[in-house]
Amino acid sequence: MARSDGIEALNIRPVAQRLGVSPRLLYHHVRDKEAMLALLTDEILRGRMPDLSAPDWESRLRSIARAVHMAYRDFPGSAAFILSRSANRLEQPNALTIRRAIFEALAEAGLTQQQSDEMLVIFSVIVLGNVVVSESLDDNDDRLAMQRNVVEAALTRATDMLLTAIRTVAGAA
Repeated sequence: MARSDGIEALNIRPVAQRLGVSPRLLYHHVRDKEAMLALLTDEILRGRMPDLSAPDWESRLRSIARAVHMAYRDFPGSAAFILSRSANRLEQPNALTIRRAIFEALAEAGLTQQQSDEMLVIFSVIVLGNVVVSESLDDNDDRLAMQRNVVEAALTRATDMLLTAIRTVAGAA
């Protein structure tokens, strides 16, 4: 349902019906649609967790960017949901693992906590924002329209630019 209709189309009753249970039973596990979507986005991430074993912080951040992008691009609305409503939810275990790994990499790079907080925001906007932009594209041949392959390639360039910014900020500290 989330892949075909997007996560915003999910509601407790249709999900319960699809699972063959009563909505009441589903409410026993989640308090509302927001909680259900938070669980769903974390479960999506669980299926695509990045390799966090790379020896250097840059490789780990690249791995995280690729994995998070790949995880959410097949589930319309998931990246926008995270950016708009659950970016500060810390109860989801997979998202928390990713957040900790990002902070560890940024500390290893030499950033202060304040600088790391700012870079986490930038990282999130780059990776999840790229998914949101990609979702909004239609197959338009107009030369002025954004093309999907360009948006996908922009993620790599933006990640490179972010890593350069991290090195610059760390060097200035």
